[in-house]
Amino acid sequence: MRVLIVDDEQEIRDYIAGMPEWAAIHCSVAAVAANGAEALEIARRERPDVLLTDIRMPVMDGITLAETIRKEQPDLPIIFLSAYNEFDYAKKAIRLGAVDFITKPFVAADLIYAVQQVQQQQQLEWKHQEAFFSLFGLPEEHDEEKRGWLRDRNLPDEPFILLYAELDSIAGMSDERSPFRERFTLGTVIPALERCTIPYWTLGTNSGLYILMRAGTLAYEVLQEEALELANHMVELGGVAEEVCLSVGISQQEQSLLRMPEAIRQIAVCMEYRMLLGKKSVIAYDAIKSIQNEKERHLVISTNLISDLLRIGDHDGISDALLEAYRTMLTVGAGKQEIQHFCIRLAERAENVMEDFGIESDSQTKILIREKVLSSVILTDMMREVEKHVQSCAARISALVEHSPKRLVAETRQMIEQAYEGELTLQVIANQLRVNYSYLSRVIKKETGKNFSDLLWLTRIEAAKAKLLSEDLRAYEVAFAVGFKSYAHFSMLFKKVVGVSPSAYKLHESIQRF
Repeated sequence: MRVLIVDDEQEIRDYIAGMPEWAAIHCSVAAVAANGAEALEIARRERPDVLLTDIRMPVMDGITLAETIRKEQPDLPIIFLSAYNEFDYAKKAIRLGAVDFITKPFVAADLIYAVQQVQQQQQLEWKHQEAFFSLFGLPEEHDEEKRGWLRDRNLPDEPFILLYAELDSIAGMSDERSPFRERFTLGTVIPALERCTIPYWTLGTNSGLYILMRAGTLAYEVLQEEALELANHMVELGGVAEEVCLSVGISQQEQSLLRMPEAIRQIAVCMEYRMLLGKKSVIAYDAIKSIQNEKERHLVISTNLISDLLRIGDHDGISDALLEAYRTMLTVGAGKQEIQHFCIRLAERAENVMEDFGIESDSQTKILIREKVLSSVILTDMMREVEKHVQSCAARISALVEHSPKRLVAETRQMIEQAYEGELTLQVIANQLRVNYSYLSRVIKKETGKNFSDLLWLTRIEAAKAKLLSEDLRAYEVAFAVGFKSYAHFSMLFKKVVGVSPSAYKLHESIQRF
């Protein structure tokens, strides 16, 4: 925010312009002027955000300046300074729409407080900033455009927390995406928002309301407490009437407004957990992140273990591993949908292992197992059907010749899956399999139509897709986490394989899941 300072006393002008407190509230001095006429010229040229002016000055006084500038810049906030604490001046200031009237002598804190009130009022007037949310919800390829948006409005890029309030139910309203939901939501949460002391922006959707709380100079813990208090108050107000209740999701505190897409993804995860927690829930991403990571870790471990057991045809081991996986998911609080997801992913892995051995899966069998998983009401029935499918795959795999070329390719894929993050080469795998390097290369090419490097990169891309959706990492962090040494190479290959950039994929999948 840029401030124009007007006073006929140079000592006062210099004092106000040199106040170090301006930087703390993200303000700068646009210019200084010794009288109203000089200030009017500057205001026309510089278009300041706030006018801070003395009243009694030569050439043109502050009242005349304000009257003139009101006609040209009607929305410019004006703060008057005066050594004369007279009622007439105060009345004129009010008539001209002054935001404050400060008498001399004053201290820096008086001026800072007055300007902060202007800042807060402007931020409160920016409710429903569709332009902001539309731009900042885009992936990181648009980050420079977002920075320009902030610069043009002289707004700082600062930490924030995103909340999302959504109605759980409305009596007599069967359409969950009804446009009337925003009206119900607004009517429920506005009383809570009016009590909020932190400036906020909001965006209404067909099903709920986003609330952006900007940190400013607030400490991390303070913003967290304010966000949680606001969420609890909204849920409390929503629970007054039985026919209307709502839940609220809370993102982590992000350090830059450019992280808005990640905050939106976190909100989507929070609202998914409402299915497990029930109505009238406050779901903080910080609280569920560790639970989610633990679930995902168990799913990956279980899937990889069963995949290994498939390759060696260990039927008893498969049964034990499935039972342990089922117990673990219940222990960490996985719901029906998550177990369904695990079962389908396990069926896909079993079919992929068969394909590694050159065994084609029957399309009708594929469809049937998925129908059974999705239609099962009892979780034990679901797991039983998956076990039958996996055991059938294991039986067909174990019937193959022990050292066939397909076996070599399958074991190569297995080693890639186990060590794709590191410095893995075809020579390393050939040594472990005790076969000739060139022979293994030819076998891989003949059986898969791909080179070893293609298999390695594709495995890394699949792992990257999972990490982008399940872990709080930026695209370049994911690239290095899955074994790429160059983000540019990772981004190029990801777009070639998936069809979109890593950040666009993450945003699209998060929206689809929501």
